[in-house]
Amino acid sequence: MKKFLWFMLGIFFIIVCHNEEALVTIGKEKFSIKDFNDFYQFMPGDDSLRRTRIIDDFINQKLAILEAESLGYNEDPVVKASMETNRRDIIIRGYYQVKVLDKIKIKETEIRKMYNQFINQYHLGQIVVSSDSIASVIEKELKKGVPFESLLNYSLDTIAPGGDIGSFSELSIPPEILKVLKKTKPGKATDAIKLGDYFYFLKVIELKRLDSPKYEEVKEEIKNNLMRERAMAIGEEYIDQLLKEAKIEYNQEGLDILTKPESTITEKDLDTWVVKKYDTSFVRVRTVITAVKNQLKRAPMMDPKFLIERELVPDLVYDQAMKAKAENFPEIKKYLKKTLSSLVYQKFYSDNVLAKVQVDSQAVVDYFKQHKSDYPDKKLGDVYNQIFVKLRDEQINQLRDNLFKRLREKYQPQINQNLVMKLIKEEQK
Repeated sequence: MKKFLWFMLGIFFIIVCHNEEALVTIGKEKFSIKDFNDFYQFMPGDDSLRRTRIIDDFINQKLAILEAESLGYNEDPVVKASMETNRRDIIIRGYYQVKVLDKIKIKETEIRKMYNQFINQYHLGQIVVSSDSIASVIEKELKKGVPFESLLNYSLDTIAPGGDIGSFSELSIPPEILKVLKKTKPGKATDAIKLGDYFYFLKVIELKRLDSPKYEEVKEEIKNNLMRERAMAIGEEYIDQLLKEAKIEYNQEGLDILTKPESTITEKDLDTWVVKKYDTSFVRVRTVITAVKNQLKRAPMMDPKFLIERELVPDLVYDQAMKAKAENFPEIKKYLKKTLSSLVYQKFYSDNVLAKVQVDSQAVVDYFKQHKSDYPDKKLGDVYNQIFVKLRDEQINQLRDNLFKRLREKYQPQINQNLVMKLIKEEQK
């Protein structure tokens, strides 16, 4: 189940910025920093020039979408077919967002608590024994005031010099041990702590607080980690409930067939059911065997149940979303609109740029003749594809630049330059 949750989180986990101030206004349409962050997240390696270019690309895309919609691209057959293909996945992602991820609330106090646990460090020494009777002896000696170091000869740990096992953050110490350590003053040792077959005595050599990193430097990272942990917990609970409500039942006979050599699988095997849901809906081996076999070739030890669950759980989410009429949820409407806009842009760009590119073979020959010095000791055949790609890219860039220049002249976008500069500077920190 946890492996599947990581798969779900990889698809659905979204962190959004809520800044609604208008970055660019085109006619009556306003687009915020939040809209930009949905388009692109700056990377650490993006310098000011690249970031400026990315913001320009964002504005150009919005202009192209507006123009395309005015030309009826929303009803384009290719766009409509692509939209229909994507609709189900969008509804699944959006519904999971509403039912699981939107319920995650991280308080400032939680972030601060985890930060404190990270910078609070225990420098520890240890004595490890496996005998209950020896542990009792050590405990009595410590209570008499016998120095911890003089009892190290009892320890099974012969590697750590002087029993010193180093420093550990509160965050990395198991809760049951941390509870004991918090009651132990620096310079003192704990009573015996039983873990598995061994007894541990821990001396708090030093309790210190790190000077770095500073809270503001790691605040967002801590918040994101907490969100992931919370998403795992809520997601696991949600999926368990889904499976319970669907009354999921696996047929071991069908599961066994999925792992049989393909040459031995009969028509009867293919008609055997492998999973049942809602008491009446059966999934047959023939429905899932190709997908499962392909996965098992890459990971032979993988449980077929997990592979089936990857397909089953999204189906169950979709079933629930349809019952709830999730297509009418504001957030899901927004996701559907965003996808449609993206498809419209792709088709418009293809029609007005990519489809108009024409590189004649003679143009390649002429370029080679004019630039032979750039290709010393090379024949035309050696560099034909290289030159073809170069000329094609040049045409694409020219067509693209002309298109967006025309659109900017037509729509006159109002760009908030102060916000653009603020966005670039903030992202570079």
